[in-house]
Amino acid sequence: MTATTNMFVLGAAGTSGVQWGTIIVTLVTFLILLALLKKFAWGPLKDVMDKREHDINKDIDDAEQAKLNAQKLEEQNKQTLKETQDEVQKILEESKVQARKQHEEIIHEANIRANGMIETAQNEINSEKERAIADINNQVSELSVLIASKVLQKEISDKDQKALVEKYIKEAGDK
Repeated sequence: MTATTNMFVLGAAGTSGVQWGTIIVTLVTFLILLALLKKFAWGPLKDVMDKREHDINKDIDDAEQAKLNAQKLEEQNKQTLKETQDEVQKILEESKVQARKQHEEIIHEANIRANGMIETAQNEINSEKERAIADINNQVSELSVLIASKVLQKEISDKDQKALVEKYIKEAGDK
């Protein structure tokens, strides 16, 4: 039995080939170490690894969602930009049309005013012309009557008559 007991004692030097005691103690120690590692190291390490895997997967999902949101936002921005460009183009076209209308209205009003001013000026010119002609006719009539009365009062020669007419014309011109 001593040989059997020696097998189970650590470090027992025996002549038999396999040291079963050392193997069993090493195996038990290894199993205890595995149990301790599982409880105190592997469990928390696995929890950390699982949490990290979960966080990485969540980050990947968030990144994919952000990418989808960015693509949607880009599409919305493109649509908004296109609508804005269309609106700007429409406003520019409307402004051009309105500017043309205003230009035509201004020219039309200017033509009407110019024609009115021309007509007024022509009416004034005609009135002044008629007044001047009437004044000249009155003066000629007065001169004719004056000359006739002078001629009747005194008979004069042709030379005297010319001088007299010139004198009366000069007097009428001074009036």
